[in-house]
Amino acid sequence: MRFISGLKSLSKRILLLIIVILFIISWFLFTLSINVIPNNTFRFILISFIGFLAGFTFVLLILSLFFNIDKRGKFLVIIALILTIPVMFLFSGIIGWFFSFCVIANLVLTAFFAFKFCRDSSIKIDDYLYNKKGSRKFTRIIEFLIFGLLSWWFVSITIRYFRSFSEPGIQRLAQVFFVLFLIHLVLIGFVLIRLIFIQKLAAFISLFNLLTFFYVVYLLVSLWADFIFIDSVGYDFFSFFVDLLLFIYIIGSIYDRVDYIKKVFIIFGADTIALFLILMKLIVQIINIIQEFTTPSADLIIGQVQILWIFFAIFTLLVGIYTIFRHKEGKG
Repeated sequence: MRFISGLKSLSKRILLLIIVILFIISWFLFTLSINVIPNNTFRFILISFIGFLAGFTFVLLILSLFFNIDKRGKFLVIIALILTIPVMFLFSGIIGWFFSFCVIANLVLTAFFAFKFCRDSSIKIDDYLYNKKGSRKFTRIIEFLIFGLLSWWFVSITIRYFRSFSEPGIQRLAQVFFVLFLIHLVLIGFVLIRLIFIQKLAAFISLFNLLTFFYVVYLLVSLWADFIFIDSVGYDFFSFFVDLLLFIYIIGSIYDRVDYIKKVFIIFGADTIALFLILMKLIVQIINIIQEFTTPSADLIIGQVQILWIFFAIFTLLVGIYTIFRHKEGKG
């Protein structure tokens, strides 16, 4: 996939690569601190390290607006190390607002790139079938029908499953999948309209619908993991692995579009955007660690999942419709 070329581009930026590796290590250590090393001293050391790394990344982000990180890396590292502590104290008064902004930005970006992963993966498979000229009519019709039926079947049995419970709270989960079903129905409708007028079948949409269903299931399982699993250690590491893959996918996608980013965002280059992404993720981990010291608010957790679902649904519907008409089969 194209994001792999973006990761290759990132590997040539040593400073950014080191920051990404340090972030991933701290993220993994946080997962360990929850399940394997539940020691408050260890967590305090970890949050101090992540806090300093976040401050360093913030200073470097500001400097990246004025200097080229690739050409002046050593100089910028020294300046950032000197300024990190003073800047953290300077902005301590508005840190709560900044944290809230980063949480919302993280949810929006996660929703968008989760949608993008579902779309790109389904298009990749459809393009592969389309480029097999001898069999593409047959295989793409089968693709459209099989994945479409699977998507409809999974969504329908999930809706019936949640409606079978007597608790109103669990029954409301059926509404989430009913909305998803309506979104899928609208997308299929636009596919048929496109097929009627220009005789082109956007066969990828069935697999796309199926992948979006699995992502929504993942969101709900993540929300209720502590209640579903008696021992959630295995799931926590699975969740870490999934979120890490999505993070790597986002970073790779950013660096895959370096030239485009430079044209659209004249001031903000790919390095600046990548640094903001890393900083945003670091702050989310700081908040998660703080919540581990206290009792996490159920309303806060549910609210974050709801925001993630809302934006994911919006991207799925609106950008999904746009993709149906814009996409040219066989060209990625």
